Amino acid sequence: MQTADDDSLVLMEQLGAVRVLTINRADKMNAFTPALMHELDHMLDDAARDNATRVVIITGAGQKAFVAGNDIDGLIEMNGVEAYRDMQRGQRVLFRLYEFAKPTIAMVNGYALGGGFELALACDFIVASDTARFGFPEITLNTIPGWGGTQLAVRKMGLARAKQMVLTGRHYTTAECREFGFIHVFASAPELKSAALAFAEQLATHDSFAMEMAKRTVNRAAEIPLNAGLDLEAANYAVNFDTTAAREGLRAFAARRKPKKALTDSSTSEKSK
Repeated sequence: MQTADDDSLVLMEQLGAVRVLTINRADKMNAFTPALMHELDHMLDDAARDNATRVVIITGAGQKAFVAGNDIDGLIEMNGVEAYRDMQRGQRVLFRLYEFAKPTIAMVNGYALGGGFELALACDFIVASDTARFGFPEITLNTIPGWGGTQLAVRKMGLARAKQMVLTGRHYTTAECREFGFIHVFASAPELKSAALAFAEQLATHDSFAMEMAKRTVNRAAEIPLNAGLDLEAANYAVNFDTTAAREGLRAFAARRKPKKALTDSSTSEKSK
């Protein structure tokens, strides 16, 4: 069911526990504008509040582009201070996506360049068609990625590959990116949506709070010392351990049966029942 107006910059489709957000500027290769970024942020607010939504997929309208970067016409008119603020706004939304409590999937159906590539890397997973193209073309315009691309690329593919993509400015095919490690599922263009939904539905079967704790803990692993990471892991394990869903999972394993679906919020403490 699609609930957003077709003129909206971001369309929303609810498919069971999976929410699909579609960047809707196909005539402009889905390039970002401040208004589009604001609407995407608003859509993430709504997805975060909706308990029925367990996984979010982000994609682009049309067949040519996921998101082909930022709107250059708007950037040209900015001075240095305005450009700095624009980069901060973009980073804020994409970092929010990186830290989003629910699993996120970038369904890349075409060009994912510049800000579009940064958007994809900010998601937990990338499902890409064989027609997708990835790259940071900023260096060819004598500038650099500014919405977190330099940092996300190192975390998602390692220093050497990140330097290769940022400093060459090339567009890389899905086939070339197979060995880079940042694409999780590959599909032909006609099968892209079904592949993304199948992956999302697999994630949606897991308890939402357990996934939130797992994601938060894994995200910190690349940023803090090992001892601090181990302490955080133990603490988050304990927080999740006290939920109804976790206790049911352990009891089900011991009884050699499948866990029952929780009828209450998974954050409910077992002791409070």
